[in-house]
Amino acid sequence: MKKIIIAIISLSTIITSCKTEGAKSDKTNENQTTEVKNEGTPSADSDDKSGDAICLLDKLSVRDTPNAKGKWLTSMSLGEKVYYTGESTMDSVSKKEYFKVKLIDGKEGWSRSTFLAVDGKVGVMLQDANIYKRPDLLTKTDTKYSPMDIIAVVSTQDDWAQVKGKRAEGKYIEEVWVKSANISDKSVDIAAAKFAGLAMAKETMTDRIKALKEIVDNSDFSETNFMDLIKDKIRDYEAKNKEIDVQDVKVEE
Repeated sequence: MKKIIIAIISLSTIITSCKTEGAKSDKTNENQTTEVKNEGTPSADSDDKSGDAICLLDKLSVRDTPNAKGKWLTSMSLGEKVYYTGESTMDSVSKKEYFKVKLIDGKEGWSRSTFLAVDGKVGVMLQDANIYKRPDLLTKTDTKYSPMDIIAVVSTQDDWAQVKGKRAEGKYIEEVWVKSANISDKSVDIAAAKFAGLAMAKETMTDRIKALKEIVDNSDFSETNFMDLIKDKIRDYEAKNKEIDVQDVKVEE
C-alpha cells in the first residue's frame, strides 16, 4: 500500500513538472515572437529628425560639403519646400550648422540650418501683423511683419501661429508668434509675394515698375490677394519716377 501511495505522489510530481516546463516554453516562445514583431519598427523615442523643410532665404546655396568652401551645386528659392534627410553637422571652422537636404529634382547637398524651417509649412503675411514673444497678448513687441513677408509656420496654438522667417524691415531670421488670421497659405499669394519682392528689390524705379506690371498682366496671378497692393506699388513708383524726371529737368535748365 505504501508503495502505491509513493508511486502516485511521484507521478503527480512528474505531471506538475511537465506542465510548468510547458508554461515556461510557451512564455519563451511568446517573448521570442514579440521580439521578432518589434524588430525593425521605429520606437516612440526614435532619433529620426528627417522631414519636409521650408527655405527661408532666396538663393540659399546648396553645396556638396557642409562648409562655405564646398562646391556650389544649386540654390533654393524663398518658400521652397525641400526634404531634410535628418543629417546635420557643425562646420569646425565657422561653427555654423549645416543640414543635408534633398530637392524635388533629386539633387542633394548641404545648406545652413539657420535658413531652414524643419516640419514647417510655408505661408505669407496678408497684412501688417503684430509680433508677440509668446501666444499671449501681453507679450506684444514693437515690431511687425509686413504684407507679402514669406514665412514658415512651425506650430499653432488656438488662434496663434509660431512662425519663422525674416521681416521686410528685419535683418535676421526670427522665430515668433502672430495671429493666424494674418497668414495665407495659398500658393498664388506666396508666388505673387515672392516675385513682387524680387521686383521691388531692383535697382531703378523703371525696372521695378516693369517687373511689377508683369505680375499684374500675368493671368496666373489674377486671384492673388495682393493684386491691389501691387498696383498701389506701381502707382507709387511711377509718382516717384516723375519726381525724379522733374528734378533732372530743373538741373539741366
